[in-house]
Amino acid sequence: MQTLNQDKQSIIRSYEAGLVKEEGEVPEIKPGDTVRIKINIYEGGSDMIAGLKKIHRIAAKGKSRTDTKVERVQIFEGTVISIKGNGLRQKITVRKLASGIGVEKTYFTNSRKVAGLEVIRRAKVRRSKLYYLRDRVGKATRLKEKRLNQPAEKKAKDAKSGK
Repeated sequence: MQTLNQDKQSIIRSYEAGLVKEEGEVPEIKPGDTVRIKINIYEGGSDMIAGLKKIHRIAAKGKSRTDTKVERVQIFEGTVISIKGNGLRQKITVRKLASGIGVEKTYFTNSRKVAGLEVIRRAKVRRSKLYYLRDRVGKATRLKEKRLNQPAEKKAKDAKSGK
């Protein structure tokens, strides 16, 4: 019985190994980071409600419909408030304010729908889950930025002055 479970687990691991994105494609993400996620969105399938509405509109005009699928990239930019899992099953919850209303979306970092992920800036936080940001409004939602690299000009000045 135990060897059967081990065989199943090895099959699952080998399958998942093929789905993991290459190293460098997914940057290291931490809570508090402001990220820009590019998501592939596929439009125009006849099984979608929007597609059905379009079919009815075209049929009402007496025209024939050609099956067209539109693929576009949508960008979602916000603050990472939680990270769950690791490896293939790692998912992040990103929060942003849209028209004064908080919007949270959860994405698998290794999903095929995620076309790109980039970290815009990092914040200094002391918690792994930033759910307290949900209760805050306006400027209270800002996080203290973590400065990683000094500009090249400042390094040159420090070298000249002997610091």
